[in-house]
Amino acid sequence: MKTQVKCPVCGQHHDYLVHNFHPDMDQPLLESLQEEVPVWRKEMGACTRCLDQAHLELQRCFFKGKGEPGEVNGYKILPTPVRLMANENLSGDSVTICMIDSGFYPHPDLISTNNRILAHLDVPKNFSQLPTSPLTPYPLTSNLWHGTMTTVVAAGNGHLSGGIYRGIANKAKLVLLKVMEEGVGISEANIVKAIDWAIANHKRYNIRIINLSVYDDQDISYQHSKVDKAVERAFEKGITVVAAAGNDPNAPLRPPANSPHAITVGGLNDRNTLEPLTNTLYHSTYGETVDRFQKPDIIAPAIWLAAPILPGSVQQREAAALFDLAKTSNAFLGAKLANLLPQTKLDKRLLSENADTIKEAIADRIADTKFISPHYQHADGTSFAAPIVSSVVAQMLEANPNLDPATIREIILVTAKKLPGENADRQGWGVIQPAHAVQMASGQPLSPLPGLTPVVDYRRMVIDFYVQNLAADSVLLTGDFLQWSSNGLPLSTNGVEGQWKASFPFTRNGVYRYKFLINNREWMSDPRNFFRENDGFGGFNSKLIIG
Repeated sequence: MKTQVKCPVCGQHHDYLVHNFHPDMDQPLLESLQEEVPVWRKEMGACTRCLDQAHLELQRCFFKGKGEPGEVNGYKILPTPVRLMANENLSGDSVTICMIDSGFYPHPDLISTNNRILAHLDVPKNFSQLPTSPLTPYPLTSNLWHGTMTTVVAAGNGHLSGGIYRGIANKAKLVLLKVMEEGVGISEANIVKAIDWAIANHKRYNIRIINLSVYDDQDISYQHSKVDKAVERAFEKGITVVAAAGNDPNAPLRPPANSPHAITVGGLNDRNTLEPLTNTLYHSTYGETVDRFQKPDIIAPAIWLAAPILPGSVQQREAAALFDLAKTSNAFLGAKLANLLPQTKLDKRLLSENADTIKEAIADRIADTKFISPHYQHADGTSFAAPIVSSVVAQMLEANPNLDPATIREIILVTAKKLPGENADRQGWGVIQPAHAVQMASGQPLSPLPGLTPVVDYRRMVIDFYVQNLAADSVLLTGDFLQWSSNGLPLSTNGVEGQWKASFPFTRNGVYRYKFLINNREWMSDPRNFFRENDGFGGFNSKLIIG
């Protein structure tokens, strides 16, 4: 067993300390640690817990230095990169995300400075081209807002907020595929057409990610779903597919959220704070699919998210009027209210009220509409959690373009952090950790392990188990087929740091449960095995299905 070392910052003992720091990018972090412990030097190293805490304090300072965002009932809506402590040195540059949604508007946060929309197509109308710039007359219809919001959450550059409300992948390229059909809605056929178009054109546009915040209505096996089959085709072509789980905990998981080839994203409610201990779960869809897959795989913020108001819409004009009135001095408030009242839904009887009553009514209306500025409102739903995960995948691919979908999935899952005390089924592997995912992606070997594990070779009657863990000194496989012995089957390294493998012969079909034991003390289910079940202790057993 590895001897633990003492962290010179917190004084606690840990398996290892971090000693490698970038001389430029990590300088603020080093200064923060030295401020905490004046005698500390980078050569001494620090534990990951202290580094996380230092990062959190830096993010607090970063946010305070960016000005005051709008308030809703006293809540400052935190920017997504800040609330998740994402890597600020990566932005999804050179990676293309294909957004498949109801409809889109070429929002300033997507086209200002550099128009990043490579294609904008109407799928139901034979993939006819739609504008990539609002300079041409652009009809504002109700089906535009959802896709516009999901896209800006993932990849907006925050142009209309002075850079505050930018996405994690704020330099990613975009392909926008509208699937809403007038008089029909969003159909299975149009979702499938959109996915297949993205597959056919993925090399042309460098499409590495498909985001699906839309659903099919059928509660069926992924083997019989045309949407899920299309997702599988994308997976096989090297495209990572991210799907929203849904917002009803009592509803079934429908395609594509039920697909074993999609990263299904549930919701986190971080209460719009930077305090991890206050985090709880959002009311997202979860549970077993028809095929007995446990979903979601991961959770990400799904509430209190800054999202754009559709430019030029009735809502945007009201938001502009309300914030104009809110900052007007009492002396001129009555006159300005008379001028702007028609653009709002304020009661006209306010014209005869005093300034304090008018200001209170304005604040109430801003809260009711969820406006946080003249151009943004706060939104909720797993439709917006999924694009956050897509944006993290874009950062990972920017750091390492050689990653395949299976490796991306594994990294996202093994770097996630569980919410303590919360239902394991509802959160999957836990809250996505962008910085840690990017860190692991950057050092990921370019010869990936098999895509999905375990690998059952029916010809040799052998099962190959694989796992990756950079901090492991020993890895054991155990399960009900080994009587859950803590002296189970040892895994060995295959010559690449952090990669472990074991082979086990089988003689009969059946369903078995197993786990990995890391360093003789830490239990871990298989992050590449889609089949799992609650182990009764707040975690999961992986299920091995032979036959």
